[in-house]
Amino acid sequence: MKTTEELRKLDTKKLLEELESLKKSAFKTRFEIHGGQAKNNHEIRLSRKQIARVKTLIKEKQQTTNQAS
Repeated sequence: MKTTEELRKLDTKKLLEELESLKKSAFKTRFEIHGGQAKNNHEIRLSRKQIARVKTLIKEKQQTTNQAS
């Protein structure tokens, strides 16, 4: 997982790609947990938090571009 500082350096397009990747990963983890294959049940919580971080950064970047316009 990338740190917040690393994510802040990315542009909006890369953040959107990262968001899609995280969503796919969270979906896969959910199925593994319900199927009994996952060893770490806390991974889903970590995935949700990382998705929220990325969404927040995307929103911040959109607001700064709207204010600049």
